[in-house]
Amino acid sequence: MNLLLAGFLVTSTPIEVSETLDSGVEPTEEQSPSDSAEQCQKAAEDLKNKMLGLEFFLRDKKDHKELCSKLEWEQPSLEEYRKDPKSYLPESCTDTNI
Repeated sequence: MNLLLAGFLVTSTPIEVSETLDSGVEPTEEQSPSDSAEQCQKAAEDLKNKMLGLEFFLRDKKDHKELCSKLEWEQPSLEEYRKDPKSYLPESCTDTNI
């Protein structure tokens, strides 16, 4: 799990400190609690997809090397895994097919 977290922290987009501090500018529109809840939910879903995508990416890489390294397979990019978190290994490269 530490590898997963470390990978996420390394690949996530950094933010500038000025984005997190109060710049002294008053917001033009106050957000309602439901807006904040929806934004939080969206952010949580995005984070979940990023973490699952990284987990599947690393697992596929490991499983291909260990289970079917002779099978030619080009692994999709990490971004593809993050868009749709799932295993992209061919069905012929699984524990049950060896």
